[in-house]
Amino acid sequence: MVCDDIFFEINLKVKDVHGRSVNDDRLSKGLIEVDAIRRLEFSPEYVVETETLVSMHSILDLNYTFIRRSVEGTVDIKILEGPDEFHGKIVASTTSIPCDIVLHDSKVSGALTAGDNGVLQTARRVVGVSVDEMLVLTVAAAVGDDELCACTVQFTPRRNGYNDESITCGDYKMLLKVTWSIVYF
Repeated sequence: MVCDDIFFEINLKVKDVHGRSVNDDRLSKGLIEVDAIRRLEFSPEYVVETETLVSMHSILDLNYTFIRRSVEGTVDIKILEGPDEFHGKIVASTTSIPCDIVLHDSKVSGALTAGDNGVLQTARRVVGVSVDEMLVLTVAAAVGDDELCACTVQFTPRRNGYNDESITCGDYKMLLKVTWSIVYF
């Protein structure tokens, strides 16, 4: 439960395509304060809000929403069959919040290589979801130079345990697994 202000410390750095820091690596640094007390009595509809941090080298928008009765979903993606490198995009969303959370985009961060056990190490894998919503995972796998094959799976949030689903998307057969844990109830 939120009972005070929330502070987001931003330290955005630039890296090259191989993950190495470049000389002028600091793009943005600052602090964003969100008045959470004012938002304790909010409407039943989820609203995505934006706070902006302006610095000398950039303008950064922080999008957020307050989630009621939330649980944490940890997303694991395992390649069961197909190429070891994943080319495409993986996004998470919910049934009522109109924002995609990008878990991976190979156009931005390059292809993902599966480890020895076939598990993809995405840049982000934890999402917050209300138990009154559905978690929607969309995998869009590259099947050609400009074509994508998309598969969407919905998961019902739980207070604990996990859900998994096998999908075939393009040249890949994958296992999507979401492990649930309670945040606050």
